[in-house]
Amino acid sequence: MENLKETIRKYALRNAVQHEGSANLNAVLGGVMSEHGDVKPQDIIENIKKILTEINELTEEEQKREAEEMGIDLETEKEEEDSLPDLPKEEEGAVITRAAPNPNGPFHLGNSRAYILSYLYAERNNGRFILRYDDTNPSSPEKSPKKRFYSWIEEDLKWLGCEPDIMVKSSDRLDVYYELAYELLENGDAYVCNCESAEWKKLRDDAKACPCRNMKPKKNIERWNKMQDGLYKKGEAVVRIKTDIKHKNPARRDWPALRILDNHDHPYVSDDYNVWPLYNFASAIDDHELNVTHIFRAKEHSTNTENQKDLYELFGWKYPETIHHGFLSLKGAVLSTSKIREGIQSEKYNGWDDPRLGTIRALRRRGFQPEAIEKLIRKYGIKNSNAEVSMEEFTSINRKIVDPEANRYFFVKDSTGIEVKNIEKEGVVKLPIHPDKDGTRSVNVRNKFLLEEKDFEANRGNVIRLKGLYNISIPEEGHLCEYAGEEIVKDMPKVHWLPDQEEEIVECNVMMPTARKITGKVEKNVLDENMDSVVQFERFGFVRVDKKEDEKAAFWFAHK
Repeated sequence: MENLKETIRKYALRNAVQHEGSANLNAVLGGVMSEHGDVKPQDIIENIKKILTEINELTEEEQKREAEEMGIDLETEKEEEDSLPDLPKEEEGAVITRAAPNPNGPFHLGNSRAYILSYLYAERNNGRFILRYDDTNPSSPEKSPKKRFYSWIEEDLKWLGCEPDIMVKSSDRLDVYYELAYELLENGDAYVCNCESAEWKKLRDDAKACPCRNMKPKKNIERWNKMQDGLYKKGEAVVRIKTDIKHKNPARRDWPALRILDNHDHPYVSDDYNVWPLYNFASAIDDHELNVTHIFRAKEHSTNTENQKDLYELFGWKYPETIHHGFLSLKGAVLSTSKIREGIQSEKYNGWDDPRLGTIRALRRRGFQPEAIEKLIRKYGIKNSNAEVSMEEFTSINRKIVDPEANRYFFVKDSTGIEVKNIEKEGVVKLPIHPDKDGTRSVNVRNKFLLEEKDFEANRGNVIRLKGLYNISIPEEGHLCEYAGEEIVKDMPKVHWLPDQEEEIVECNVMMPTARKITGKVEKNVLDENMDSVVQFERFGFVRVDKKEDEKAAFWFAHK
C-alpha cells in the first residue's frame, strides 16, 4: 500500500505541476493503473482523492519542490516501446511471416496476437507479411467461410496498420493439394481409409493399424480417383498420412489430410470440387510454397505443428521456425467466435461489433486505437503463458493515446433546467477545446442552463462553479439561482453545463459497454468533429463519434 500511495503522489504532483497547480483525478487514476494494472479503480479511488486534496492545497512552488525531491520528470513523458525479443534465424530481409485466419467470422483481440506479431517481425526485418485465408473447411454453416468476412479481415488489418504484402486463398490451390496428395499415395506415405469413423478411432486409440493402412499404392490410387470422381459420399473416404501408429499421443497417429465434403457452401469454389484438405495438410503445404520462415501460433496448436513437421519430412522440406505463444483474452469481453455467432442468432448480441465483444470491429467502434492494441501485443509479446488482460489495463493504454488529442465538450444526461438572476455576463463565451492545446469553442450563453440533476440536487444551498464560466448560488428550493461572482475557489464544486437554448445543443445517445443506450444533450460544437473521432465528454468519459446529423448525434462510450 505504501508503494501504491507513493505512485499516486508521484502522478498527482506531476499532473498538478503541468496543469497550474490542480491535479486531475482521471489523469492520476490512469497513470496509477498503468503501473498497477491488477488493482481495481474502486479500491484506490478514495486514496487518490485524499492525496489529490493534499497536493492541490500546496502552492505551485511547493508542488515543484516536492516533485524535484522525488525525482519526478516534469517534462512531457516519453514512453519507450516494448521491444520484442529476437527470434531464431531472424535476418534482415529474410523473415517471411503469415496470418492464416478462417474467414468464418471477423477476428478478435485474442487471435490478433499472432497476426500483429507476424507483421511486426516482418516489418522490422524488411521482410514480407502474407495474408493466407485458411478457407478449406466448408463443412458446416458455422465453419464455412463467408464472403463478407474476407473483406472485414482485410479492413481490420488495414486499420491496425498491418497491411499484407501478399494475399492468398487456400481454396484457390485445391489442385496443388491434389497433386501432392497423389505423390504421397504413390510413394506409400499415405493411404485412403474407408473404415467407419468409430471403428477407426477405436483402432487408433488401441495403437493398431486399420486394414486400409497396408494397401498397395496402386489400390490407394484407385480409391483416390474414386474420391475425385465423386463416387464416395461424405465420411466414406479419408486420406491419412502414415505416421507412428504407436505414438504416445493418439492425435499424432495417422492423422487425416483430405476428406469428402459434398454439397458444400463455399463462396468461391464450385461444386465440382468435393475433396477438401484439412488444416494441417493445407497449412503445411502453403507455408512451404510461400517460403514462410517464421510461424506464430497459439500454444494450443503444438500438436498441429508436429503433424505438419511429418509432412515436411516426407517431402524433404525444411520446417519454418515456430513460436508458440499463450492465449490473450480480455476480461469481461466475449472472444469466442462460436459463442458470438450463437449470441447473434439468439439476438443476445446486436452484431459482430456489439460493445460487449472483443472483436476488433467492436473495439474499434468503441474508440480503442490501433496503437493501443499494438502496445498491448508488444507488452505480452511471444510469452508462452496465457494472459487475461484487465479492461483497466487496456483502457489505461488507450487513454494515454487519446487524451492528448481528444477535444473536450459538455454532455448532460438526466438534465434539469435552471435560471440565473443578476448575471453580469451574456453572449458568446470562449471555452478551451483542450487543456493542453490552443484553440477554443464558442458557446452562446444567456441566463438559462441545463445541469445534471444529480449535480443540482447534491449542491442545494451551496455555491458551485459552472466550468469555464462563473459561480452560482443554488437555492434550497426551486430552480432560480443567483450569480455569485467569478473567483475560482479550489474546493468549490465545478460542474459542466449546457445553455438551455435549442440552437446551441443537440439531442444524442451514447452506447455504453453494457449495450445499454443512455440519452442526453451535447453542445452543438461537437458536430464539427469528424466521424470516428474520439472526444471527451467532460466529467463523463471518452466517446467515439458514431453518427451525426443536424439535430442529433450518436456516440459510443470508450472508457473514463
